[in-house]
Amino acid sequence: MSLERSLAPGETPMSSSTSGRPVRMRLQVWGILLGVAAYVAATAAVAEADLGVQSLVLVAAVFGILAISLDLVAGMLGLYSLGQGGFFAIGAYLTTIVVNQLDWNVFALLPIVLAVSGAAGMAVGAISLRVSGLYFAITTFIFTLVLTVLATDLQITGGLQGLLGPAFPAFPAGFEPLGTPIVWCVMLALFLCTALVWNIRQSPLYPVLLSIRDAEHFAEAAGVRTSLAKVAVFGLSAMMAGGAGWLFSFLGVVSPGQFDWAVSLNILVMVLIGGINTTLGPVIGAAFVSMFPSVVNINPWLQEMIYGALSILAVTMFPEGIVGIVKRRFAGRRKASRQADPREEDAFVATAQNGADAAIFAPSVQREGWQADAAPGPIVECRGIEFNYGTGLRVLRGVDLAVQRGHIHGLIGPNGSGKSTLANVIAGRLQPLAGAVVVKGERVDGLPPSYRAKLGMRRTFQAAELVRELSTSENVLVGLFDRVPRIAERAAIWPLLPSAQRDGAWMRHRARKTLGMVGASAWADSSIGDVPHGIEQLTQLASVCVAGPDIIILDEPATGLSAGEVDHLARILSHLKTQGVTMIIIEHQTRFLFPLCDRVTVLNAGEVILTGSADEVRAHPVVRQVYLGE
Repeated sequence: MSLERSLAPGETPMSSSTSGRPVRMRLQVWGILLGVAAYVAATAAVAEADLGVQSLVLVAAVFGILAISLDLVAGMLGLYSLGQGGFFAIGAYLTTIVVNQLDWNVFALLPIVLAVSGAAGMAVGAISLRVSGLYFAITTFIFTLVLTVLATDLQITGGLQGLLGPAFPAFPAGFEPLGTPIVWCVMLALFLCTALVWNIRQSPLYPVLLSIRDAEHFAEAAGVRTSLAKVAVFGLSAMMAGGAGWLFSFLGVVSPGQFDWAVSLNILVMVLIGGINTTLGPVIGAAFVSMFPSVVNINPWLQEMIYGALSILAVTMFPEGIVGIVKRRFAGRRKASRQADPREEDAFVATAQNGADAAIFAPSVQREGWQADAAPGPIVECRGIEFNYGTGLRVLRGVDLAVQRGHIHGLIGPNGSGKSTLANVIAGRLQPLAGAVVVKGERVDGLPPSYRAKLGMRRTFQAAELVRELSTSENVLVGLFDRVPRIAERAAIWPLLPSAQRDGAWMRHRARKTLGMVGASAWADSSIGDVPHGIEQLTQLASVCVAGPDIIILDEPATGLSAGEVDHLARILSHLKTQGVTMIIIEHQTRFLFPLCDRVTVLNAGEVILTGSADEVRAHPVVRQVYLGE
């Protein structure tokens, strides 16, 4: 779907809330230009410095690249890899062996090194990502350990003594005044890696990656193929580490001790000291860790003790790292200005109080192609669904369900009756043991949630799965992932592309507008961790509505809401229905649910007791006994 077709009549890519953006962007551009100029001047100074200074700076820069590569997966995806040393070794040994034995051009070899390292990373990632947490770290640690053992034992790698790295080519005639060429190459590589990560952080892919880290089911429901995203980012991280190995091979001897598990652990310490999930934090941490032994030139044993104590102190007392501390201090000064004013009356509330509820949803949220007089028929069907967890009793037993297009269909039943399990089966989070799930006439059982999102199905969760460090509007952006083409492919150069700038402006406008339509516009810039529960639930609903879905599954949306908030939610859902949205609602509060529903299905012990209108369900004696307790 193209961006132009997704814009509704009267909808513009910019809003009044972004009127100050051009000024900020100009200031940001000038800041970047000044920073680049300072970086070039510093590089020129190092290129003319003595060999001791150059060696110190170049080693720090190479490890800065390694720290950035680790932060890419640890900070954005929460994957603490101890395999960076292994990918580092692949790049260094491959460069040294091929150049020394085959006399290849080092620059012609670089794409091969990057490709091999990236492929190795994707292979290791595809295997390791089957597990998570500590088990993922152990799996990647074993990868590094195996490579270190091979490098120690194989003759081609030079064993424990290692190999003398190749010489870096000299500058062409006329460029000699620039100084040492390897300095410019290493510093350029560090700049490009830093810029790459910064670009990703400026793109809409960044909130998506954080949602994979903190709320993976939320990301899947928004159409993100989370496993593929993890493997791809891990491959990019490995490619960067391999490139660091290519650079490191020109700095001296390449030996197994430079790539063992301790190196991978040191890279992790660099990230933690500098600040995880920050652009400059890993570089600052790498500079500290790599330069510490040279700057603090004392007894080696005492030096290691001081370094270890400082590392432990930094990680335990300041877990956000150096950059994190600075960001928190500045964020504290701006917090008051970003907080929503409790006296500000939201547009939804004002409209509702005036009785003009029909104006809540503008035509821009209508899905393309929907017509009020569309032919009726089931849009979601479940046929003979069977499911159980492990080897226990069946949670769902022969469940049949037909949800008509444009209807609100309620699912009720006592705790443990299988309501949420059935919702998870319909949404694709769980796969049935038997039976079929049909969406828009297409059988989808066995297909992931991301595929169902492409069919126009979205869902909310009983406990809102959102990224707490992001603002409400940034969380809503995740819902537009499959509405804007090639977000992931363009992320690496997002700020440089005019088309990306237009898409980003439209997405931000759309997210804020949708927050306003559900009554949460005053909180658009507030972090999810700082908003009330009701706003958190509305943000979750906005992240679903922003994509203009055909089908929404809501799992106990009224949980924890006050009476006024429940009425607010009921009006939103009623107007969604007028837009042609089909809804499946799981809810215990029948006073909220029954007036909304066209049909209600009652479950008990994994079986359907009754499907009928709200009045039929309310009057049924078995339902009154089993569910209503009468």
